[in-house]
This record gives sequence, C-alpha cells and structure tokens, in this order.
Amino acid sequence: DAGNNYTTSATSAATLTLTPNAGQYVYVYGIHISNCAGASAVTAAAVTTISSTNLTGSPAYTLGSGVAAGLCTQGFGEVYPTGMKSTAPGTAVTYVLPAFATNQTVRMGVVWASQP
Repeated sequence: DAGNNYTTSATSAATLTLTPNAGQYVYVYGIHISNCAGASAVTAAAVTTISSTNLTGSPAYTLGSGVAAGLCTQGFGEVYPTGMKSTAPGTAVTYVLPAFATNQTVRMGVVWASQP
C-alpha cells in the first residue's frame, strides 16, 4: 500500500529511472519481470542482465533467451513489504534493461515511493 508510483518499460536497452523528491529516498516495494517471445521464436543468445544503481548490493536479474514463439518464460516478481530503501537520499534509483535478442521482449515493472 505504501508504493504510490509504478514505472515500467519493455523497450530494449531502456533505463527505468525512479526519481525521489528532494532530500528523500526511493523505497522499492515490488518488482515484476517477464521475458517473452514475439510472433517468431527467439534464437538462443547469451544471457542478459538487468542491473540497478543506488540500491545496497546493486541487485541484478539475469535472463535467458531462446523461447518458442508467443511464450513467456522467467516471469517472476519480488515483494519488499517494508521497502528496499535507496542508498543515497535525493538520488534516483535506476534499473537498466539489457539489449534484447531478436524477437525477445523483457518487461520490468517497479512499484515504488519517495519517502523520508
């Protein structure tokens, strides 16, 4: 209930930027990631990683490729009931999506809030 912002992207090599109010922290309350193929199969390629900044431990999420047409794999979510607090106040948290393989789409959604 504390998360009042939702940021999402399914764009190859995109950056999700969670910008707090001045002097406040970003609190991440939940994330969801899905890894899907389009109308054509995804040719297997090297694994890719979603990276993060301004979070303790710099959480990262590694995804595979090579799924059949129209299928989603590696759909998962994480919930942080008390919020995962950013490291530095007044500084954005970012999640950087990887460059997608041909016919691959990765969507990441983040529920978050700006709080003292």
